[in-house]
Amino acid sequence: MTPKQAANQVVIRKYANRRLYDTNASRYVTIDDLKLMVKNSLDFRVVDAKNGQDLTRFTLVQIILEIESEGHKLLPIGVLQQLIRFYGDKMEPILSRYLERSMNAFLDHQGQAEDALGASFDAIRSSGNGTANNVTSTDNLQLIRDEFDQLKAKLDRLG
Repeated sequence: MTPKQAANQVVIRKYANRRLYDTNASRYVTIDDLKLMVKNSLDFRVVDAKNGQDLTRFTLVQIILEIESEGHKLLPIGVLQQLIRFYGDKMEPILSRYLERSMNAFLDHQGQAEDALGASFDAIRSSGNGTANNVTSTDNLQLIRDEFDQLKAKLDRLG
């Protein structure tokens, strides 16, 4: 962690009663508050109020667990099983670095992918707007499939 990161990092104290205290805002917060902080790219560190142990990783996993229990399924069961298999394996540090770099690459290319998808949908909408085209709903569905396949190919090339 760089000194700049440490200066901008919010410290959250976790007490024995499971309450979380934001030391910067001088108020108690919830897991939902922490989830919003993550979504808003606010850097924080969770520490045990009694012994100073860093609980950030555990807290982030807890946030993911809550999101997944709400019905979101970002992490397929097969991926979760594979991750569990890598814990304690000699490849664990390599996989960890790979996952971090893959996520960073995905985020770097996310804007390009969103732009390409938006352009594809605009093209589909504009082709279906005129009656002169005589485009049927089946034709529109095929256009969407073709555009989606092209977008997937672009994403594969970016990755």
